Amino acid sequence: MRLSETLFEILIKDDHSFISITGGGGKTTLLSLLGRRCAENGKSVLLTTTTKVASPYLHDYDADRIFEDESVLGYAAEKGKVCFYAEHHTLDMKKWIAPREDVLSILASRFDVVLAEADGSKGLPLKIHTERDPVINKSTTALVAIMGLWGIGKKAYSEAFGEDRDIMIDKAYLQWYLKCPEGLSKGFSADNIILFNGAEAVSEETVQMLSSLDYPEHTRVFAVSEKEDRIYGTIC
Repeated sequence: MRLSETLFEILIKDDHSFISITGGGGKTTLLSLLGRRCAENGKSVLLTTTTKVASPYLHDYDADRIFEDESVLGYAAEKGKVCFYAEHHTLDMKKWIAPREDVLSILASRFDVVLAEADGSKGLPLKIHTERDPVINKSTTALVAIMGLWGIGKKAYSEAFGEDRDIMIDKAYLQWYLKCPEGLSKGFSADNIILFNGAEAVSEETVQMLSSLDYPEHTRVFAVSEKEDRIYGTIC
């Protein structure tokens, strides 16, 4: 089964679903991929952010409508359509910023599915959080945390945003990263998914190594390729 189909079956409820996406190494790509899958299944979909997100003029979100201000409140959510909304950033043309929380709450009640990028990693495959992030909206029904597998075997300071240690990203580091309060699982609650993205470019031994790690409770873990919309392995 395709990655997007599996995530749809696991995450999307019959009523309103609000999915927060954190980590590094594929958040924006997943936003587009899962958004289109939800629309193909007849849902009205809002793509947004609670922090910052790449401008829709620089990244193709595969959205049917794009809004950059609160005129989105006059838009009637349509079944089978994807709407993108974030506020235009006047100081950084490459990034658009989060809507006001009260506006996002109104929109969350109108759309069947809201997919929100809730983190920033400067394009790096791993993210060490601070006290300010991730920004998990109170309407969140499930959280998806992503890590790019291409960071394994490299130095942490070059592959993990917020990390300055000159140590290797290996099995021991990944176990620490999963358990660290500011690591990959920060913000987890009842329904969580971890996606190790980039599985198409790593060895089977690397995917098997992931199975030996200890994961947070109530978490489903997959080795995937967002590029191929494919699951390479179900870890747990």
